[in-house]
Amino acid sequence: MKVIKLSEVLPLTTIGIIIVIAIGISIIIKKMGQNPVLGFILAGFILGPFGLAFLDPTHELVNAFSELGLFVLLFYLGLELSLKDFLKAGSSSIGLALIDMIGLAGIGFIVMQLLGYSVMFSVVVGFMLFCTSTAIVAKFILDKDLIKNPAAQLSLSILILQDFLGILLLVFLTSFSGQGDPIGLSLNAIVFAVSAFVVVYQLSKFMENWLTENKFSHTEITLYALGVGLIVSTVANYLGLSIALGAYFAGFALAETRAGNSIKKDVGFMRDFFLLFFFVAFGTTIFFNAEATVQVLPEIGVILYLLGISLLLALGIIVVNILTFGLFGEMFGLKKEDASVTGILLTPLGEFVVIIATTSAGVLTVAEKTLMGPLAFMIILITVVIFTPLYNFLPIHRKISLMIPSLFKRDLNKTVVHETSSIEKEIIKGIALNLFIVLCLAWMTWILYYELPRFGLPILYSRQATALITFLIFAAIPLNNAFKNTKKLFKELDKKLHEKGLSLGEMHH
Repeated sequence: MKVIKLSEVLPLTTIGIIIVIAIGISIIIKKMGQNPVLGFILAGFILGPFGLAFLDPTHELVNAFSELGLFVLLFYLGLELSLKDFLKAGSSSIGLALIDMIGLAGIGFIVMQLLGYSVMFSVVVGFMLFCTSTAIVAKFILDKDLIKNPAAQLSLSILILQDFLGILLLVFLTSFSGQGDPIGLSLNAIVFAVSAFVVVYQLSKFMENWLTENKFSHTEITLYALGVGLIVSTVANYLGLSIALGAYFAGFALAETRAGNSIKKDVGFMRDFFLLFFFVAFGTTIFFNAEATVQVLPEIGVILYLLGISLLLALGIIVVNILTFGLFGEMFGLKKEDASVTGILLTPLGEFVVIIATTSAGVLTVAEKTLMGPLAFMIILITVVIFTPLYNFLPIHRKISLMIPSLFKRDLNKTVVHETSSIEKEIIKGIALNLFIVLCLAWMTWILYYELPRFGLPILYSRQATALITFLIFAAIPLNNAFKNTKKLFKELDKKLHEKGLSLGEMHH
């Protein structure tokens, strides 16, 4: 019997076959109570060289859909997270998120180093361990009616921060795959992220108002948003950064516009459509040797070995979460009894593991690249499967957590998710933030000044004039905000001095 290959089938027919098989397998997986993403990955494995040999991981169509899937996913994730949500996460979430991420990355790194893998492979696995599935956790919280539980709210805040920092770590990985200086590229990534957010936000507010005033529907606004996202991603790629960075921060900025929710709804179907292909494409790479361009199922001993590593890493996630929230929880306003809920909710890994595994391909050896796909799939599978049973044993988990002594004890009646600071501190933060934005815009203008010839875009004036005008247009608002905050700070200080019977003028004399 002749096996039909991708090259022998029309592109539209290929897409139809992939959708039908992937959806069919994902429905079976979902009926079993598991994440349908596992079904998409399994479909890719079956359709790949090892199974039906229908999909070739190196084929242009597969790679194109995979790249589009990554773009749409990151763009949508940016739309999901508004700046208000990010800031509302508060210092407690930031502190706990960073400690937990460092602990998880550290345990992953140590385990893989002890097993004899390279430093880069160990770093990638470490990054993967804090890539909790926001979709799985959010659905679980809703199903269990935990949405008003402070510990569950804290978990969602930490997930938001993990997603945000996870994007920056993607840039860290892609930086090492290029020829440039990793530290320089990482700094450029931060500057680009801030600049992209500010520019897209300001430009989109103007475009949104103009399109609305001229009676255009949300369809045109959504198409504009996708166009902007693709342009920002292209600029990121030109600068040697990941397209994921551009897609994410373009969506992040657009989430702040009035049309943010409608754009998210419109992009929702595209996300599901292209994500299917992204995960199917990932499935074709499991046990695929890129150098020999063949997919070979390893011996049962190798599979059991990878399964053992995955179980060890899953155990590491559970232990690190118990220790993190048990030792440091009270310091950041998390009641001791609630530490277990937060720790368990951050157990199941998801989509970001696949993204990091895929992105790391350029920085790993061929042998390690072949192992990365199966390892990523097994870690997701195990953490998702043990998640619900782990929550069902919450009383036992809580008893273990209560045995861990807190490093910083506080007298808490309940978990405090957000804490407020003084007016002066908030104003100073505002001044510092706006000045930092201006600095980033200036840095980005300087970089683009030298990169403009590569883009091949027609410009009305000289490069110098174009760069200066562009900078002034977008820097005007943060400069004005910094000036207003400075005046407000002096007023607040003068007000407090008046209450003490002094004034700034008297102090000066």
